[in-house]
Amino acid sequence: MATPRKPKSLSAGTPSKLATQMASATHSLEAKVTEAVEAATPTGESTALIAPALNSLMHESADKALSGAREVQENLRCAAEEAIVQTRSAYDRLKHAAEEVTDSIETSYVTATRGFGELNQKAIEGLKAHAEANFEHFKALSAAKSIPEALSLQTDHARKQFEALSSQMKELTALAQKVVVEASEPLKSSLDKSLAA
Repeated sequence: MATPRKPKSLSAGTPSKLATQMASATHSLEAKVTEAVEAATPTGESTALIAPALNSLMHESADKALSGAREVQENLRCAAEEAIVQTRSAYDRLKHAAEEVTDSIETSYVTATRGFGELNQKAIEGLKAHAEANFEHFKALSAAKSIPEALSLQTDHARKQFEALSSQMKELTALAQKVVVEASEPLKSSLDKSLAA
């Protein structure tokens, strides 16, 4: 199957180049029409009447073609400018969204870091309190005078440690939930903004 031929087109360029090319094509066409008319009428009398009419018709056709070409060129220029404006606008929106997400991530990171620092501090305080309670318990055990007294001290110590550990776990869990909520809030609000836009 043969590939279709592409039509010859005027080379793209400035309006003055286009006008020069159109004028050249018009002059060439005018000369060919005049030659054809002179060849068809040997006396030359008819040529004097037909040539100016054809010349006028060719100039009108050339002017219309040139006007159409200028209009197409102007439309293409306007479309290109509009595409550039839309592309810039889309880029600006994307850049703004990326900056907001970056800021949200930074804020979340700072909040999470601070929150995990608080969690570590609470955990260390709990371990310290647990260690101090164990030392006090061992002092009391070493001072016990009888086995029933030692068993009573051990039972009291185990109950107090269980209560302290339960209380610490509740505090740590509440603090961990608070940290997660606070750290995720900037990301959530940024996502909500992005989806609303």
